[in-house]
Amino acid sequence: MLGIGFALIWASAFPSAKIAVQFCPPFLFLFLRFTLAGLFSIILGNYLGQKLEYDPRAILWIIVFGLVQNGIYLGLIFLALTKIDANVSVIIASILPLTVAFFSWVIFKSKMGLLGLVGLFVGLLGVLLIMLQRVEREFEIIGISLCILGLLATTFSTLIITKINIKKSNILIVVGLQMLSGSLFLLPLSYFFDVWSISFNMTFLFTFLYIAAFPGIIGPVIWFYLQKEIGAVRYSSFHFLVPFFGIGISYFLLGETLTFIDMFGVVVIIIGLYLVNKDKNAFKNQDF
Repeated sequence: MLGIGFALIWASAFPSAKIAVQFCPPFLFLFLRFTLAGLFSIILGNYLGQKLEYDPRAILWIIVFGLVQNGIYLGLIFLALTKIDANVSVIIASILPLTVAFFSWVIFKSKMGLLGLVGLFVGLLGVLLIMLQRVEREFEIIGISLCILGLLATTFSTLIITKINIKKSNILIVVGLQMLSGSLFLLPLSYFFDVWSISFNMTFLFTFLYIAAFPGIIGPVIWFYLQKEIGAVRYSSFHFLVPFFGIGISYFLLGETLTFIDMFGVVVIIIGLYLVNKDKNAFKNQDF
């Protein structure tokens, strides 16, 4: 149930972000979100008696994770959403298990059989199908490219988190620290590249509070918990559900639709995810 809940929260973040960037510049929005959510998480954690009981190396990994995940990955995704529909970004983000599998195999020498390799190829083919019909629309290609760069960033942040022995007794402090490290990275980006102008209205306020609370705090808490309990790769298999949830939310919330090729590409990607997940030889060294 936690995995399904995480997939739903994760999928909802993309259409919510699409709404947010209509009222606030992307880097400024993320800076405000991570600052507020990070401080609240640390204050709540301290109130519940949690402490940051890690050695300096583990704290450094937490900070690096926050920079990569919250600063680079989400910074690129929010910037991309100024150029593409939310459902396209959620489709690209859903192939995270494939990129985690690939880099685990290449860098950490995790075992992978023929089924897993076929799954990686099939998943890549699905992404290419979605991209090919957009080659003539330059602004969408830029947005898709930003999403792919963001995908690579979150792939490495997923691998980084395996270096940290997350304790359930201080998970809120960890979540808060990695958010604040991301916000400090985003502040200079916002200063130099954003126009600091916010259109305050009820839609913006509700969207900001939702993103700060659910994808901001509740989602990462579930993320860290599942990473600890079931491992990075098994956890990432819940991204099977993200395309369905994301497309459905984008349709009902934003009125976005997909072409037949888009839908076919989604099916191909899910087949690739399934094949990788069914490879019995894959991820035997999933703790890296």
